[in-house]
Amino acid sequence: MLPKEAYDAGHYVGVVAHSTANNGDSADGERNYESTTWQNAFVHFFVDDQKIEQVANTDYICYGAGHTANHLGYVQVELCQTTDAAKFTKAYAMYTWLLAKLLFNRKLSVVDGVTLMSHAQVSAKWKESDHTDPIEYLASHGKTWANLVADVSANYKEMEGTDLKLQTLILYSGDADLQVAADLAQHFCCPIVQVAFATSDLLLSATTKYQVGGASAPAGVTLLSGADRYATMHAVLTLLGK
Repeated sequence: MLPKEAYDAGHYVGVVAHSTANNGDSADGERNYESTTWQNAFVHFFVDDQKIEQVANTDYICYGAGHTANHLGYVQVELCQTTDAAKFTKAYAMYTWLLAKLLFNRKLSVVDGVTLMSHAQVSAKWKESDHTDPIEYLASHGKTWANLVADVSANYKEMEGTDLKLQTLILYSGDADLQVAADLAQHFCCPIVQVAFATSDLLLSATTKYQVGGASAPAGVTLLSGADRYATMHAVLTLLGK
């Protein structure tokens, strides 16, 4: 169980952009690793070329960038690394969208070095870590931090001009349901989050919502569940027409 420590301000005040430093990793793999090492470090989200995976509640701090940034109130997002240009392009698009959406949810605007920070900027400002991600990783794919700020800003402006809706959101009940839920999220190419971490803002942002596993689901969410994990899997396959 992750700690539930409130931010100093009572709510988050910005986002920190990270990269994982492990080429070829995945959101699922990083989540599974953090589940055993969270006492030392954990973040709120992982993004790879297949999905956005939320692993911690954004209402509470994570241990991702040093005491000051953590407690001041920064939601922290890790970009999984790859040497594959096509996979990078897909993951980067979801990463910059998510950073913008988190800022937009609280109407924080995109302010480089204030509401939107790299881990490198956090290290330079508060000197509580020596990490410089995601700068080097972005450069390996021809991107600069300025490019990222511009792309997050473009996403934010689009959100300001529209009633933004996710097409699909996948929730899952517990660890036993994660793999089936992850496969479903990959099919729809959409975010995945454990139901315990699903905030009202996130639920309202999606047009179609499915929950894999569990005895009940939030209002407006289609429950795909059964008496055991095999029955749950059957419910998911039935949805996909398989």
